Amino acid sequence: MGICSSKLSEKSDSINSRHSSQQIDFQFIDGRRFHNVEDIVYPLPNDDDETDRLHFRHFLTRYIWQSNFSAPINHLLDDPETKILDVGCGAGSWSFDMATTHPSVNIIGIDISEQPPAQIKPNNFNFVKANVLEGIPFENNTFNYVFQRNLMGAFSEQNWLDVINELVRILKPGGFIELMEHSMLNNMGPATKRLCDAQMGGMHLRGTDPFISQKLVKFLQNQGKLENVVQEIRECHHGANSTKAELNLSKTAINNLVTLYAAWKPRLAKMMQISSEEYDELTKISEKELFEFDTYFKLVRVYARKVVDGSNEIKG
Repeated sequence: MGICSSKLSEKSDSINSRHSSQQIDFQFIDGRRFHNVEDIVYPLPNDDDETDRLHFRHFLTRYIWQSNFSAPINHLLDDPETKILDVGCGAGSWSFDMATTHPSVNIIGIDISEQPPAQIKPNNFNFVKANVLEGIPFENNTFNYVFQRNLMGAFSEQNWLDVINELVRILKPGGFIELMEHSMLNNMGPATKRLCDAQMGGMHLRGTDPFISQKLVKFLQNQGKLENVVQEIRECHHGANSTKAELNLSKTAINNLVTLYAAWKPRLAKMMQISSEEYDELTKISEKELFEFDTYFKLVRVYARKVVDGSNEIKG
């Protein structure tokens, strides 16, 4: 129990072995470590500080939703034959949480980054280093559930369509796909808007869409091999209009956004043509505005079921 099937483990080991010889180089900007891989547009660091931020954001998101997923997969979570894929698993927060709370299932995480910390890795979790833009290294109809989130800055719109087709390809008929992304900010003060506009400008320059969360439902509806598409939305507020019980959540959300500002700093300060000190001052002002204006963003989850029609082919 809690151990991946030998066939899937052997395949994962083979993939890891094949990638082990391909050293991924990194670049350092203002003390932060970034990917230095050709054609990668993801703008944020992949260092220890970013790992901490990702863990922090995971628990914030889980609290807002009161769950790790929205798709109707509870009937799968006690079955040792269930195979789950976490795409872009990053620090492993979601994978580790799911693997720990559902020890019967087999979970694979894939990411272009290095493997999540081995010392806290659950026994029913395995990691594969892979670039999903080059194809997902699994056979057709492998997984019962495929989950992907927080990659709005990683893909162009065409990339999104290609990746979703790949996710559906490796999903078993009758299995579920779930995507989660967030909107840009609403109800912004002047400093916050300046930072948000710069972030959107940076994303456009890199060919990514800051409003991709609004398009996910159409992507799944139009894919051709999915049915029962459902969209769910929650809001994450940062302040003044929060109830007393919500204030701690608001403080947590503000802290999360401030650490995101820090992650963007090496790119945004240069793009905005301001000094490091000016950028830091702008973030301090924004931190206050987030509460005063009750700035918020939307979290969007979209899930669907792969049709069962006897065909393993998907539309290109």
